[in-house]
Amino acid sequence: MGLQSKLFRGDPKLEAAAVSDPAHIMRGASGEHVRKIQQALISLDGADIKADGVYGPITAAAVLAYKKKRGIINPAYQTQADDIVGKMTMASLDREIVKKESLPKAPIRIVPSSFWRRRPPRHPALHFLLAGTPLLRAPAASPADAGLSIVPATVMEMRKNSLSSFVILNGWPGEVHVQDDDIVKIALGSDPFSNFTLSKFSDKALIMDDNQKVIVQSGSKLGTTPVRARVFDSEDSIDITVTGFFTPPVFHPQPDPPHAHTPSGRYEDVRRNPNNAPGPIGGALAALCQSTTTPRELVDAAILLVFGDKPTAKRHLDWYLKDGKGKDFIEDENIKAWLRRDSGIRSRLKREIFPPGAKPKTEGNFTFGAGEFRIDDFQFSFGAIDRVDFEVNLGQDAVRVWFQDRYEWHPVYPFYAFKAGDVVRQTNCLHAALVELQASGAADFWMKGKAEVALSQII
Repeated sequence: MGLQSKLFRGDPKLEAAAVSDPAHIMRGASGEHVRKIQQALISLDGADIKADGVYGPITAAAVLAYKKKRGIINPAYQTQADDIVGKMTMASLDREIVKKESLPKAPIRIVPSSFWRRRPPRHPALHFLLAGTPLLRAPAASPADAGLSIVPATVMEMRKNSLSSFVILNGWPGEVHVQDDDIVKIALGSDPFSNFTLSKFSDKALIMDDNQKVIVQSGSKLGTTPVRARVFDSEDSIDITVTGFFTPPVFHPQPDPPHAHTPSGRYEDVRRNPNNAPGPIGGALAALCQSTTTPRELVDAAILLVFGDKPTAKRHLDWYLKDGKGKDFIEDENIKAWLRRDSGIRSRLKREIFPPGAKPKTEGNFTFGAGEFRIDDFQFSFGAIDRVDFEVNLGQDAVRVWFQDRYEWHPVYPFYAFKAGDVVRQTNCLHAALVELQASGAADFWMKGKAEVALSQII
């Protein structure tokens, strides 16, 4: 009859050791069969060893202690116990493990030791988008197979570059497994009061006790990964999210110095040659420029012509002309409205977060061009943005977006200093008029803000 315990049965090397002297297991052996022996010694005797699958001197000493305690010797040729796992030792280990496995057992549970919450129901569209990307190592036939769920889930949160922990109850002699070890790795903890580990950090670990502490180490990437613990037919899981959302965003002003054009006092030359790029707005503004006598008159006329149906852009213009006096314009609410209403930024974020054929990105940045806006009010408010940053919390299905960019005007004429990025626009003469108004108190300023919205709104 072969081995009976669920831990040992079916393992060819252990089955052989139970019936054949040449198959005995001793120092120098390594592999999964050694790991199971170590797991049994830890569970039965509390052996102070690591289940690393290596039969070294420490494991040999634990085997010897186990055999001495039970008087396991072969009287035909032995007077004292040795440190070899042979037929008698395998039979004893198997018998004791069967007895322990037969004890009534509650379902396995994972209990977070640090901050956790319940993830709200996941939007179905986001659910299937996540399932359709290489988020997990193994291919999945369905979102359920990929470990993704629409229903609420337990989510344990931790910061990047940190340690956390959870406890597995009723899990011996099972295994705990991390789906994506680029996000977190795990190791068995030695006691409830420290982060000392009994094993190396990796994507899985054998459960050595029915009250097993597991240390979690953040990996190289932000994101969320399922973690599953299983023993026999009982299973439990949680999501672990590594995020930067615990800290304020770091703003990155444009690397180049601001254009900082200054008044030239040559508005009459602008009137004679508006130098606008061709187009309907360019033609209308050129006519206005030539029919007005001062920069203020042109700006007032342009407000009626261009900004009448753009309330957000009008607030920015007023901040430049008279209200801001160079102080930062806080964009939090405007960025939130931009994310919710403008399909241009939503499409760009979706491409950035879910690149084809790759894992979802949980942080990054990009330049957003003026031509990418789909709502004129936001285009005339922000213009081209040199750097837009984002962070994604897949556990909470949230995305945070922020930027800091300069609100300034860029006329292209020989009497203004040319800066990289200055191009002739349909509004060129208006840019010149607005720069000239700095002589009357108008001032460039920083647009700066952040906003967080549901990831389902982006997709």
